[in-house]
Amino acid sequence: MIGLLFLAGIALWVTVAVMLSRRIPSWLGATQHRALLSVASFCVILLAPVADELIGRWQFYRLCEREAVVWLSPDWRTVKAVRHNDPPVTELMGFAVPIRVQGVEYLDASTGKPFLSFKGFHTSGGLLFGRFGLGLGLSTSCWPKNKTQLLNELNIDQLLKQGK
Repeated sequence: MIGLLFLAGIALWVTVAVMLSRRIPSWLGATQHRALLSVASFCVILLAPVADELIGRWQFYRLCEREAVVWLSPDWRTVKAVRHNDPPVTELMGFAVPIRVQGVEYLDASTGKPFLSFKGFHTSGGLLFGRFGLGLGLSTSCWPKNKTQLLNELNIDQLLKQGK
């Protein structure tokens, strides 16, 4: 049933895009290149509802490539005990879709200085998928690729037990 409603919505939007793109050249008073203007406006109208999604996903994956990395202190070998510190989840500004950043930080229990940190990023999508629910409540997340392997190699669970 949801699939039929989704297809009906797409059909309705294509119909609206065709009707508007036929009328736009006359509204603009265009006498030359009417067909080209109609085709261009059809493409723009058709993609408008998902433009934020396309641009936002591209921005999200670029952010993940650049920022979702693990930082490890140069003197990590001397750390014998750690404490877990979670900075609050914050919303990032300046992106086409809402993106939240979740920081994770481990502190050296003896010095209180950061020992290991990394960030994860989360998005529910743009206007249609996030706010209007077409994504069905799903979200996309990214974390550093080597995070789990590094935490296991450092034996972070044992270091946390030592830090209590």
